[in-house]
Amino acid sequence: MDKKSFINLYSKLSEKKMYKQEASKDVEVLLETITELLEKGETVKFLNVGSFSILERKPRVISNPATRERMEIYPKKTVKFIPSKKVQEKLK
Repeated sequence: MDKKSFINLYSKLSEKKMYKQEASKDVEVLLETITELLEKGETVKFLNVGSFSILERKPRVISNPATRERMEIYPKKTVKFIPSKKVQEKLK
C-alpha cells in the first residue's frame, strides 16, 4: 500500500469522517514526528502496534561472489521496526 492509498483508507475509517486533505495533513504530521524522534536517537513505541528504533550497522568486508573481489561496506544507520505481540499474533 502506498501513501496515497493509506490516506484514502484513513479518511474513510476515521470516526470524524474527515476529508482526504485533512487526513493527508494528519499522516504527514505523524510521519514527520516519528522521523524527528528517530533523528534524535529516540525509540518510538505504539501500544499494540510496535516500536521504531535506529539500528547502527557496523562496517564489514564482503567478497563479490562473481569476481571474488573484496569490498568494504561502510557503517550506516537504518530504521528497525519490531511488531508488538498482538500484531504478531494477528499475522500468524
